[in-house]
Amino acid sequence: MNSHRHITAFYIETLLLIVVFISIILVLTQVFGAGRGQTDEARLLTGAVCLAQNAAEAVSASDTPEGVLALLNESGNAEILDDSRYPTVRVRYDGDMNPSADGDVMVYVTWRPDGDSLVYSDISVSCGDSQPVYALNTAVLREEAGS
Repeated sequence: MNSHRHITAFYIETLLLIVVFISIILVLTQVFGAGRGQTDEARLLTGAVCLAQNAAEAVSASDTPEGVLALLNESGNAEILDDSRYPTVRVRYDGDMNPSADGDVMVYVTWRPDGDSLVYSDISVSCGDSQPVYALNTAVLREEAGS
């Protein structure tokens, strides 16, 4: 009779340990899954910042929107959109931030002149049709004042 109680207690303890072990595995799986999702988001944000920086440098080195297009265009991945108030250059990249004519990561660079010597530019990077991942506002002085 006592041996049946010991065997029953052993089985119950074993089942409880298995339940606890499975629960721990499930919690750890969710934690690592969330970490991987944050890693992917961080990789996209880092790439977006680099693309916006490159676009800002292209604006700084150009005198016209066509100049920005010429500097950013690789493999036919850039175009000028004339459907807005100011000329906008759209440049496409793939998920690895490589130039791609049909990529889903898009960089939009607006060209807003203010007089003869100042140009404002709004740069945004978005993935697909979603909200911008990163946005940057910049201005470039074309010539020194008083020259």
